[in-house]
Amino acid sequence: MDITEYIASRGSEVDREIEKVIPRNKEPQAVYGVIWDLLGRGGKRFRPVMCMLSCEAVGGDSKKLLPIAASIEMFHNFTLSHDDIEDDSEMRRGKPCLHKIYGVPLAVNAGDGLFAMVWETSLLLEMSPKKIFESQKILSDTFRRVLEGQGIEIEWYRKNTFDVTEEDYLNMVAGKTGALIAASCDVGAFLGGGKKRQRRILREFGNAVGIAFQIQDDVLNIVGKEEKYGKEIGGDISEGKRTLLVIHTLSKASPEDRKKLISILSERTKDQSKVREAIELLKKHNSPEYARKRAEDIVKKAKKGLEKLPQTDAREKLLQLADFFINREF
Repeated sequence: MDITEYIASRGSEVDREIEKVIPRNKEPQAVYGVIWDLLGRGGKRFRPVMCMLSCEAVGGDSKKLLPIAASIEMFHNFTLSHDDIEDDSEMRRGKPCLHKIYGVPLAVNAGDGLFAMVWETSLLLEMSPKKIFESQKILSDTFRRVLEGQGIEIEWYRKNTFDVTEEDYLNMVAGKTGALIAASCDVGAFLGGGKKRQRRILREFGNAVGIAFQIQDDVLNIVGKEEKYGKEIGGDISEGKRTLLVIHTLSKASPEDRKKLISILSERTKDQSKVREAIELLKKHNSPEYARKRAEDIVKKAKKGLEKLPQTDAREKLLQLADFFINREF
């Protein structure tokens, strides 16, 4: 079984746990039908899988963690519903975004519902109140960091800021994407009985591979294949995103190329000729290759940290996941 098949197999356990709280036929469909439209499209489910693997990596029983694993996946999907509205995205997992199908009000409402049920699901943990409380605290602190990262990125658009450095980008992504993956590992290790050192190793690993995952997502948005990627190619251009590719190009480009790229990004245009022009500028300055290399370096360092844990099947699966993150096409 390769790593994608493994994720799908373990992810199905998470889906069944979610269905305990949100049955697929639950009424009203204006809420739960919209939620399951998104959840039913699949998705990678690797965050809850990393939670369970982190538990196993410290010797714990991951079956006991399914409610928290499900909570993590529900929170992730809540952010997708709202992020797509904030970015005015077109596609999500190969289909039109929820707000394109049902309108903004119902899409927002569905996201709010998922967020509320995150906490209901976490209460299904059959553990001591203290452990449930500590788990919720890890997640609530993390959710704040995710929202902060998203807020920082939105503020760049609002103020039309283009003097964003690579360090600024990495800090933003550490919140927006890295924080939830780091917490998935941390809460899994905590509930699995991991020591502080083990939790720190897994948390740092999750944060690093989360950053690399986002960088690869940025690359795929420019040079990926839409039928595999599941989102519109060039969507980051239309949304004016300050990705690592953009930051690299702006640092290397001629004044003329720099001015042209900033102009297109500032328009937040859906004009495909302009989107293609921006993509060609990124390719001209080898920014996709630069970003890929940065992601590879981050993952290489993260894997070295994880190798300090005892050699187990769970640890090996986590190492395989790290490689998958930077080699994936979807």
